[in-house]
Amino acid sequence: MKGYLQSIETMGLLDGPGTRTVFFLQGCPLRCAYCHNPDAIAMSGGKSVSPEQVLEIASRYRSYYGEEGGITFSGGEPLLQGAFLHKSLELLKQEGYNTCIDTCGIGNPSFFPKILPLVDTLLVDVKAFDHESFENLTTIPGFERYLTFLESLENYGFRGQIWARHVMVPGYTDNEEAMKAFVEILRPIRHRVDRIEILPYHTSGVKKYRQLGIPYRLEGVEPMDKERAKELEIYADKLFADSLRQERKKERENNVDKFKILKDREVISKIEKAEMFSSLRELPLLREVADEDVDGVLSEVILSNIKAGDYIFRTGDAPDLMYLIYQGQMKIFYNTIDGEEQIFYIYRDGDFVGGLNLLVQAPYRYVGQALTDCKVVAIPKSTFDKYFYDSSVILRSVLTKSFERIRWAEELIQRLATSNASMKTAGLLLKLVKRIGVETEEGIRLELSMNREELGNYSGLRRETITRKLGEFKELGYIELVGNKVIIVKDLEALEGYVL
Repeated sequence: MKGYLQSIETMGLLDGPGTRTVFFLQGCPLRCAYCHNPDAIAMSGGKSVSPEQVLEIASRYRSYYGEEGGITFSGGEPLLQGAFLHKSLELLKQEGYNTCIDTCGIGNPSFFPKILPLVDTLLVDVKAFDHESFENLTTIPGFERYLTFLESLENYGFRGQIWARHVMVPGYTDNEEAMKAFVEILRPIRHRVDRIEILPYHTSGVKKYRQLGIPYRLEGVEPMDKERAKELEIYADKLFADSLRQERKKERENNVDKFKILKDREVISKIEKAEMFSSLRELPLLREVADEDVDGVLSEVILSNIKAGDYIFRTGDAPDLMYLIYQGQMKIFYNTIDGEEQIFYIYRDGDFVGGLNLLVQAPYRYVGQALTDCKVVAIPKSTFDKYFYDSSVILRSVLTKSFERIRWAEELIQRLATSNASMKTAGLLLKLVKRIGVETEEGIRLELSMNREELGNYSGLRRETITRKLGEFKELGYIELVGNKVIIVKDLEALEGYVL
């Protein structure tokens, strides 16, 4: 099997995390007006190379990659050489290399499920923001195909991070409205976007067009002002963070009335309810209810029939109810920033959840879903406060269960990792603000006792990654770095947008 290379860059610093070897592949279906590699457009030409040779070349420079660096395939459009790209990635991943693809998402979709699970970082080129602009820029009507690629990434098995890129041409997309459209296009993949990059248009490739005798469609257009491009990148980044925050707020506002849903499912008779409560009174949680209060409790709690697969509560639900499983099984899980489902617990007959939420009035941070058909007792906060709050036995049960979950979570934290470094770094900074933050005229001052490597360990990131993300947040104006031991948080709201 052979692939065709236009060139190789052995010490690339701009095409993915860390130091990388970049393989520029021949062939591209687009004819972008600003393309600076017109000699890579044709599939013919270039140097023939096998996947085994790619691996051999990569091994020569492995000592330079560190913990973050690795191999990037760019172009041209690397997805056009699907079979070669798949085999090369397969060999590289077998040897533990970090992999990256710079793509506009156009290739043979039959190879996407083979290629994308092997990719750690996607450099996604966002060419334009609507059908007309896309066709004018690239000369092909492929905007719908591009959107489908973005929306289908996870269906193809992609679980890595995304750097979203856009080449900004003066007079075309150098404005705030274009940045709003840019952020909107990222909506289907926003939970995987780790970085937004605005690449200022330059004219360094014009000479190639003259040498090849190809007309240059942007003749006379001046290079994009780098400072203005950085201003709009910061604007887009803040819009993106705000869109994350608004999406979570909307989810919370869309939470429907839990009482109504549960009441609608309460189809058992009063006799069955009394029998159920008699059984539950053997549990520590309900054993302390006084005999004279039984009727009152029975009239207020809700016994709901929940079908397997139905949700009992969701992330962001208000702490208005706690739940006790009478029959069946429920899973408690959280959707990580990777879009993965991380199961925390499997609850069975007699288990309960939400007691601590009622005590401290904290919204649910996880999801409860029936694994089997269940009968679930929902105890309203008003009922809990009236009949259970003053019982030391009940409070001890709640605290014991909470302690068990904390111990489990401590073990989980050691192994649980997500791919979005921006959210991890923002979350770390917000934790530090709560613990050691001091309000000053400059912002919230963090006097650190940890070095960069320790910060990385604390947040689940490598030292190089935490250093890079802090540098990016500085460029965006979110923080200021004073030496290695002081961080000044200047835009707390922007950081909160990543995690709240």
